[in-house]
Amino acid sequence: MTFKVSIGLFGAIFNSKGELLIKRRGEDESLPGDWDLPGGAIEEAYVKKCFDETIVFQELLREVKEETGIDLCYEDFDIMPAMYPTVIAGGTDWAFLINIGEVKKDPKCKHKFVNIDELEKLADGPIGNRIVSGRRKRMYRLCMKALTLSPNYGTEAKLIMRQL
Repeated sequence: MTFKVSIGLFGAIFNSKGELLIKRRGEDESLPGDWDLPGGAIEEAYVKKCFDETIVFQELLREVKEETGIDLCYEDFDIMPAMYPTVIAGGTDWAFLINIGEVKKDPKCKHKFVNIDELEKLADGPIGNRIVSGRRKRMYRLCMKALTLSPNYGTEAKLIMRQL
């Protein structure tokens, strides 16, 4: 029996106010118009190499550049940022949130930086203008977890996370 695992990597990127970068999904993607974190699936050729955290982080930086135009270099980070996993679909669908931190480069995609109140509004928004899948779903939890890392929103986000 073959056990195929999907691994998604998503970056927590903040502006100087501690707000979280989210990007709008394109018309050619599933759930067009919805909002999510920059990132995506590890290319199949690299899945078996995921035991090497360098490969994982380089794959995330590749996805961030592909989706936002923000070009970050692995060597610019002193250490591998912490990863926060979520698992669904009976253990075959993994997603990791990786804290990239504050970035001073401007994204070249449809994006916005959100605080907790704005994230909460998007969680309840209509299909085509909401956080992917809506409130309490994985992308919402990943975004809220990211905001726990924000210097300005961390305490409030931690309280919300405890209620999920």
